[in-house]
Amino acid sequence: MEQEIGPFEGRLKRIVLAYMPVAIGGAVATFAYDVGAHPGSSARDDIVFRGSPLVPPLFMPIALLGASFAAAKRGPVGVVATGVMGLVGLGFIGGTTFNLPNDLDAARAAGSPVWASYFVAAIHLPLGVALASQSFFALRQRRLRARRSLT
Repeated sequence: MEQEIGPFEGRLKRIVLAYMPVAIGGAVATFAYDVGAHPGSSARDDIVFRGSPLVPPLFMPIALLGASFAAAKRGPVGVVATGVMGLVGLGFIGGTTFNLPNDLDAARAAGSPVWASYFVAAIHLPLGVALASQSFFALRQRRLRARRSLT
């Protein structure tokens, strides 16, 4: 399939690649402190689907990374991948930023540094907004390009 990199798809990919070290560092710290999604749970049980105060559920960064490469494709694959990136951004806002009180309780119970939970939430709020907005604009741009090609 041909690649169709627009300015928004390129920005999304750069945002995702810049975020990956944060996700990897959060996963390492989650296992180092054995902190789960809520007080009393373990990293091993929660990191893949529930996340922790230091990292979102691991399926989200993995889906984000895969979608960032597929978003440049033409057709439905690129559209779905771009939409997935926006949804992951909304998930970051809801799961990490708005869930901060629960994350702080879990961090305190596991002995994890509380400042790190604040730091992760501070990263995920603008990251989520950037992913959601750039995804929206990329999808809008695709729609406009499709209309132009029909006329």
